[in-house]
Amino acid sequence: MKKKILLYYFVAAIAVFIFSKNSFSQNVGIGTTAPNAKAALEIKSTDKGVLFPRLTTAQRNAITNPPDGLHIYNKDERCLNYYDSLYQIWNCYCADCQAVIINITDDICNVDFYNQFAKYNPAKKYIINLNTDVYIYGCNPGDTALSFRNMPNGTSIIINNNYGFIIGAGGKGGKGQMEPGSGSCSIFFLPAEPGQAGGAAIVTKAGVMVTVNNYGQIAGGGGGGGGSNKGATSGYGGGGGGGAGLAFAPGGTGGGLFSQTCGTFGCGPCLPNYLSQAGASSTNITPGNGGLGYNGGPSGGNGGNRGQSGQNGNVAAGGAAGKAIGGGSGNIIINIGGGQSFGIVD
Repeated sequence: MKKKILLYYFVAAIAVFIFSKNSFSQNVGIGTTAPNAKAALEIKSTDKGVLFPRLTTAQRNAITNPPDGLHIYNKDERCLNYYDSLYQIWNCYCADCQAVIINITDDICNVDFYNQFAKYNPAKKYIINLNTDVYIYGCNPGDTALSFRNMPNGTSIIINNNYGFIIGAGGKGGKGQMEPGSGSCSIFFLPAEPGQAGGAAIVTKAGVMVTVNNYGQIAGGGGGGGGSNKGATSGYGGGGGGGAGLAFAPGGTGGGLFSQTCGTFGCGPCLPNYLSQAGASSTNITPGNGGLGYNGGPSGGNGGNRGQSGQNGNVAAGGAAGKAIGGGSGNIIINIGGGQSFGIVD
């Protein structure tokens, strides 16, 4: 009986020793009794490998709150994937599925993504992050803010974290009618002009699909208001208002007359005499109103809000609305938190 008790205590002591050694060891070796001191785990084998959990993309994406650096083998991509918690994306090690991450940290207008970023970092998949309060916008009235038209077909674009603003410029308002006045300026008859289309926030093409996780704002520019001709019997029509957008869109000039002035050495040029009011320019996200007509003439059309068409004048059409994403098909904007988007998504 005494021998059995001693044997029990001996076995217990060995178990405690092994447990303590494993618990406080700084590194572990598999296939080696002397793992490298700098390695938490060293595996040695001449006929075996390491087998990672094998998941489909859908199964991988179903993992909630994955830690930074988590690894799996993606059966759909046929490649190892790792989780990058800074940008909240799964990336891969293979060239045919690896994403290039582009961070945009400064304001910039009229971005051609290929010529300004992608041709220096070629890939089939891009992850774009836009910092808080950074603006991508159209430089001039009617401009697009961000273009992917020059990207190769088959490229995947994910604007992963848009915390900034991607805003197309508003369109100019159309001019009111101009007609001949005194002198020999009869050749200068110009009917009222339509408003200019608003610029898209983002444009792409067939074969290049864009997905946006939007925490900020994405907005097509408003169309410019249409100009007006003279009224039924008299007067002159006003100019159309500028459409909403970050680049100030000017209103169209008002209607009026072309008059000829004469100086000491004969007749001078035909100069416009604007009788009705010009349309108002837009102020950032506020569109301009159409100008008032003169002597009973009709007013010009108002400019459109972000992502909306401009109003028609009495004869000239308002400009078309700028799209949130134009071109191609199947593009997606997911508004998250306080994210907002204005305009059609193709």
